[in-house]
Amino acid sequence: MERKTLIIITVIMCTVLCAIAAVGQSLFDNPDYRKAKELNRKAENAYEEGDYDSAYKYAEQAREHIKKADTYATMLVQRHRANTLMQRASDRLDLARTEGVENDHPGEFSQAAADFAIAKKSYDAEQYERSIDYSNRVLNVLKGLVSSEPLPKYYKVRLIPRRRDCFWRIAEYEFIYNDPWKWKVIYEANKEKLKNPDNPHLIFPGQVFMIPSINGETREGMYDPTRTYEN
Repeated sequence: MERKTLIIITVIMCTVLCAIAAVGQSLFDNPDYRKAKELNRKAENAYEEGDYDSAYKYAEQAREHIKKADTYATMLVQRHRANTLMQRASDRLDLARTEGVENDHPGEFSQAAADFAIAKKSYDAEQYERSIDYSNRVLNVLKGLVSSEPLPKYYKVRLIPRRRDCFWRIAEYEFIYNDPWKWKVIYEANKEKLKNPDNPHLIFPGQVFMIPSINGETREGMYDPTRTYEN
């Protein structure tokens, strides 16, 4: 059995950890992750002792549990995204009512309200991808019909003890991309500012990163934590 097989298992486990941590969930709440971690440790020990047959068996069992844990992690991320987008869609509908869009643009408002109802129903039915799709439809229908301020173009890394800033978490902020999977966009745009450009994990409080516009959104100025931004 090759050492790299065990390394692959460990890397996959780290990927699941990042996904679940991104939505504030503990890996220890997931039995498949706990079992995979235990089996991976047994595989490592067996390999070090030269018991390659047992190491392979444990690694394969760990792989099966990791697949289940990965499915769980993916579901959590999708649910988190669906819930966040649905809240944004709800807030945008409320703002549209306040600004008179319901009367000035009744057709667009009715369409947005109908799409929001589908988004909520889909979320309740755990159809998260469909919910995300219809929440985005609400935002697109109302885009340009309600007032919005420019999003920040620059972000200064903050020292947050219990939830340290990293590219993943910065991309997750609603006023950035509201999507942690887009962290590479920020990294690629700012990698030359890093002390080690090849290591995206090594960032420090006080560093200022430029946030590229990726959907035509207007961005200007530094992020101000005292302001409320609408994406």
